[in-house]
Amino acid sequence: MKINQHFAAFAVAAALASCGTTDTEPPTVCDSDNLTGLPSILAGELEVEAGTTVTIHDAFCDNDGLAEIRWNLHTAEGHAHEEEEEGEEHEGEEHEEEFILWSGGDFEKLEIRAVEGTKTEEQFTVDLPLTTRGLWDLLVSIVDAEGNAADDVLLQLHIENDHLPLFELSMVGGVNPAEWEGEEQVWPPGATVNVTGSVSDSDGVAEAELLLIRESDEAVVWSAEIPATGESAIDFSIDVVVPADAAEGEYHFEMEAVDGAGVDMHTGFHLEVE
Repeated sequence: MKINQHFAAFAVAAALASCGTTDTEPPTVCDSDNLTGLPSILAGELEVEAGTTVTIHDAFCDNDGLAEIRWNLHTAEGHAHEEEEEGEEHEGEEHEEEFILWSGGDFEKLEIRAVEGTKTEEQFTVDLPLTTRGLWDLLVSIVDAEGNAADDVLLQLHIENDHLPLFELSMVGGVNPAEWEGEEQVWPPGATVNVTGSVSDSDGVAEAELLLIRESDEAVVWSAEIPATGESAIDFSIDVVVPADAAEGEYHFEMEAVDGAGVDMHTGFHLEVE
């Protein structure tokens, strides 16, 4: 399933803005006031384990008064954010896109909290399900009582997961996916694209399959099984054949596996057929 995240600016900013105000100073994350030892949104990135609870703690300040804080946790696949408020060397720089396999689940969490006063300390807590793995973005947005919005702050979670089968790709169409740098793949109708990689799991791999799926109606237009008889790791090199009559549009290449304990995983990436 394609997960496209589109984030609009705070509607509350317009609602809270007052006529004739002289306060144009945006709110901030008061990094020097976080004395809890818990991770801060300003850490930039954080390694965590699936199946655990993660708590982020920060102090938020404004010269006149705060109004709202929004935490938005979502998969990092398929888009990029600008890095803001993560240190002077990153300020204003664009977060570099890179190839990211879909993280294997639809999990996300949005929390909007009304706050007040010139300073508040807040925690965002999330239980990471065992269906998540890979890179996830936690985006924090702040608005003050006059409608001034701070630059969004991004914390990237690297979620490790030993519970799910793991797919890794080394070559797609003769190119290492790490060299794609976020560019969406374009496969023409009738093309044959070799996909090389591996699937592994400590409980053994019982089933594995590759599929090309049309997103408009979720129809499987091509599929192939990866021979699996319980090995802990399987290498594969399979030619994906795009049907000659494939309709142009959005597709996703999906990789599915079930381990010896019955735990299933599906991951992949998006592409265009044209």
